[in-house]
Amino acid sequence: MLGSSRLVATVLASVLVVGPAWGQPNATPPTAAQKQSVQDLVKQAIAKSQAGDHAAAIEIYQKAYAVIPLPTLLSNIGAEYQLATKPVEALKYFCMYLEKDPAGPLATYATGQAKLLQSQLTNTTVDDAGVCKAPPKVEPKIVEPPPPPPPVTKAADPGKTLKIAGLVAAGVGVVSVGLGFYFGSQAAKISDDISNNTGMWRDDIVAYQDEGQRDEYLQIALLSVGGALVVGGALLYMKGRSKTSAESTTVQPAMMPGGGGGLSLSGSF
Repeated sequence: MLGSSRLVATVLASVLVVGPAWGQPNATPPTAAQKQSVQDLVKQAIAKSQAGDHAAAIEIYQKAYAVIPLPTLLSNIGAEYQLATKPVEALKYFCMYLEKDPAGPLATYATGQAKLLQSQLTNTTVDDAGVCKAPPKVEPKIVEPPPPPPPVTKAADPGKTLKIAGLVAAGVGVVSVGLGFYFGSQAAKISDDISNNTGMWRDDIVAYQDEGQRDEYLQIALLSVGGALVVGGALLYMKGRSKTSAESTTVQPAMMPGGGGGLSLSGSF
């Protein structure tokens, strides 16, 4: 329970950084209608992503970004493209996030995913500073295929760390989404209290209004961060499973009926 509490605290700290991203200096702050629209769209996108409809989730996140340009939404779009097996588009949106909010709460995650995509697309190793630079052109090389390696049996699960990290990230994401809904209900309650008041105003009405506004910001930020963590956790878990399947497959020689020979493929899938 202590570890989970620390993770939730980290998410809440991230929210405090995300909050000011609602607008740039001297820009007109978003209206209540715009904020409500973004909240609704983020909920819809999360539901589509969890249902496996990543194309629909991308379209909804793009609509939300058009309403209020939250940099966090760009990282969410990148993660959805990654799940949809579109690495070029995914890299583009992770780099857009890093350009808009290089020190944001998802900067480490976006940088790591951009490095992974760059290495997959170019088959080269890049550092943090070069994840969004155009890769140099490399002439293809003709290389003789190496001899097949001897069968290796590994007792340890090579994808265990990634799967655990994915489950933890997704769990924190679910907690964040739950907290977002909680703060949303608190903001709605305060709004109803003020709107339906027919008697004397509270002595602390200004502070009460500020509390409702803060709860509303927390709701939107938590839903955005939580959605990104759920998507990222799912991606890590699937990568861990893929690595486990690849590492546990072995090829061994086998005798065939009639004196022939062949290969036996075994593994866990």
